[in-house]
Amino acid sequence: MSVSKEPNFAYTIVPSPEHDYAGHPENAGRFQHFDLLEKLAGEQHLLEVQSSPASMDVVSSVHHPSYLEALQEVVGKGPAYVDYAPTYVTPASYEAAFLSAGGTLNVLDAVLLGQAQGGFALVRPPGHHATATRAMGFCLLNNIAIAARHAQERGFQRVMIVDIDVHHGNGTQEILENDPDILYLSTHQSGIYPGTGMLHDTGTEEGENSVVNIPLPARAGDEVFENVLRRVVHPLANRFSPDVMLVSAGFDAHWRDPLAGLQLTSAGYYQIATMLAQIVQEHCPGKVFVVLEGGYDPKAIVYSAMAIIQGLRLATLPSDPMGSAPYPEPDTDALIDTVLSLHNMR
Repeated sequence: MSVSKEPNFAYTIVPSPEHDYAGHPENAGRFQHFDLLEKLAGEQHLLEVQSSPASMDVVSSVHHPSYLEALQEVVGKGPAYVDYAPTYVTPASYEAAFLSAGGTLNVLDAVLLGQAQGGFALVRPPGHHATATRAMGFCLLNNIAIAARHAQERGFQRVMIVDIDVHHGNGTQEILENDPDILYLSTHQSGIYPGTGMLHDTGTEEGENSVVNIPLPARAGDEVFENVLRRVVHPLANRFSPDVMLVSAGFDAHWRDPLAGLQLTSAGYYQIATMLAQIVQEHCPGKVFVVLEGGYDPKAIVYSAMAIIQGLRLATLPSDPMGSAPYPEPDTDALIDTVLSLHNMR
């Protein structure tokens, strides 16, 4: 398939090198192979968006001011751990978190304002575990929740969030689960950190049935995710009819990741992206935005990120030197049937 030379896809890279803790998996070395991604961006004429710190007003739409004050205070005492995950801070972490959130919003705005037909904020620190009042799971500010509220402020009221990190995005769910105009769907490995995201956890108050959790067994990979996208995600999108699609992309669901046990390949991430691109084309053309979450094997991160970008653009899948997953996948038909029944889709 030929690819337009126009900048039809926006991106930013926020490596936050001074937000770093020796020996911790969420470190600046995660981005060490991003020269490959920058080469792809140059060859494909993607639109690079400059990052700037998010404003206090927009961050406060999600995070309580008392938490932001406490975070600013504790980073001054860093380096230190601030929760049991363990989540760390350094003296640079407050600025890094605001720059990560700001880069997220700058790329999102390029998409919402029609300057690009999709976007990817490759930022750290990540965000989807952070709650309104607490740093958790290597996350300080919840970038995807901030993005969702920002999209609504821009007039894109119905927001669909697909979270494909290997861990459940407990912070995103907690912040947004009472909003019927936000559909949050999470695929994650069952039984691991943070211990949330149960099947029957479906939202609260006015947001009842606006949360869809799909806890997957270990070794689920490309075939399982294809079934989930085809049987659950696409029909849910048809029912919800989003104005914009947001994606929390965790590359810790890759089979090489050292912290968990799912088995996506970069070809699997490409397949996910092409299927999401079809949904977007049907419901909200040109309005798809991705933010980086986890992923702790540097090569898996960069090749999977390139796969997501090319998949959303319906462009050629980059070569993958890491190959296929090592183990057979489990049968998840019964799990998917339960999800369909629970959400009145049968």
